[in-house]
Amino acid sequence: MKKFLIFFLVLIAVGYFGAGYYVYDIAASVPCAVWEGEQSNTPSNFEIWEDYKETINASDYFIDSYEDVSFPSTDDVVISGWWMEQNPGGPTVIVNHGLTSSKYSSGILLASGILYRNGFNVLAIDLRDHGDSTCEDGYYSAGQKESYDSAAAVNWLVDKKGIPPSVLGIYGQSLGALTALTTSQHTNNFSAIAVHDPPVNFETLVREEMEYQGFPAFLFEPTSHYARVFEGISLTNITPETSLTRSEKQPILIFNGMLDERVLPHHSLDLVDLADSLGIKTELYRYEDAGHVQSLWTYTDEFEQIIVRFFQDNLTS
Repeated sequence: MKKFLIFFLVLIAVGYFGAGYYVYDIAASVPCAVWEGEQSNTPSNFEIWEDYKETINASDYFIDSYEDVSFPSTDDVVISGWWMEQNPGGPTVIVNHGLTSSKYSSGILLASGILYRNGFNVLAIDLRDHGDSTCEDGYYSAGQKESYDSAAAVNWLVDKKGIPPSVLGIYGQSLGALTALTTSQHTNNFSAIAVHDPPVNFETLVREEMEYQGFPAFLFEPTSHYARVFEGISLTNITPETSLTRSEKQPILIFNGMLDERVLPHHSLDLVDLADSLGIKTELYRYEDAGHVQSLWTYTDEFEQIIVRFFQDNLTS
């Protein structure tokens, strides 16, 4: 009887963590590469997504002068970036991409071009396991490790490029929005954040992401426990709430597509509520006809006016 009980308990444990591994391996896996359709993109010449080629002239946002740069993050990871400078020591924005994307993304390059042509220096980076940055293990860590990469970009700009924190901002899309919101877990050497469809309540997000990928939401528990025990990662250790609590109340600009099925629209409202509870000023722009980060493409001119005005108002020496 005792042997049977032990066998039964072992079987349960194997099944529990096996389910966690299965979901983690599928849901957290990233390609450690640049998407084939974007490999030829650069700041000086990139293709607009097919759906928007007739409404957006890519050449209006080309940046002829840019530099390939790299700098260390944690865990022996080296972060790759494009540094686009036109005003040494002047207002500067870090641009963070979304999950499985990279600095080669036309959406990242469009946002970078918008900022650059309005007088901002821009640093577009690849988070670990993405683009040209170190492929650590082929998994993303729900912002736990990526937040260090965003902080490393802040520190590199302050220490190596002499950018004063008072004129340094961060813009992020999706996962990049999450890393922007969690940067203050490690440094507050920046003065404003702009985010596009940001994940906020991470346990809720993971459950919703599982459902989006076809898994039952209750599998969050074995997945979370597998990540903690076997990968050494607590998926809810670093969150926007823990990080913004440690912030210096940098103002936050939020763009939200109401048709977003990847990061559900309630997250933007959750962010406003969280910020309000901490005395952080927010601006929220919601678009009823836009999906995930789609408002960048469908409301490009309005996006430009809003984000440029926001950073001009909040990045001052």
